[in-house]
Amino acid sequence: MKSVKENKRKFTFGALDVFLILAVILSAAGIAVRCVLTDENGILAVTPEKTSVAVQILIEGIENSSSDYFSEDAVFGVGTEGDEGRLMSVTVQPAEYYVENERGELEIAYEDAENGKRDVRCTVVVEGYYRDGIFMLGGKTPMLPGGTVRMSGGGISVTALIIDTAPVDGET
Repeated sequence: MKSVKENKRKFTFGALDVFLILAVILSAAGIAVRCVLTDENGILAVTPEKTSVAVQILIEGIENSSSDYFSEDAVFGVGTEGDEGRLMSVTVQPAEYYVENERGELEIAYEDAENGKRDVRCTVVVEGYYRDGIFMLGGKTPMLPGGTVRMSGGGISVTALIIDTAPVDGET
């Protein structure tokens, strides 16, 4: 019988293998260190200062009797967490709506001044944090123009359209 010489390749551990293994280990360690250092309690974590912000809002088409809940210095729970907000500069006026005229153009019309629905425009002052240029109510709920926010208090709960946000007294 002939002995068949087996052709086995012997694995040799080279410099390139060592480099690749070290690169993978160092990458994983770097990611872990960054996560630990920048989490909420980490050394590199940035804790923004709490800021008071004036949020201009519009509440459209509420009942005439419901508009009585909105007055200056009234306190409402704002957002999903119910963060406290104080109303400032409240304006209540007959609700606006659009109608088509005889030329097919849209015109603004108003509800009956005595018994019709109302639009409430006001400013609510709330506290939160700025994160990446966006005001976060209570640190969790973004308050962006064009968005909506839930407001509750005094026996009423409404959804308000956010028109604008601005720091109070020049804060950032």
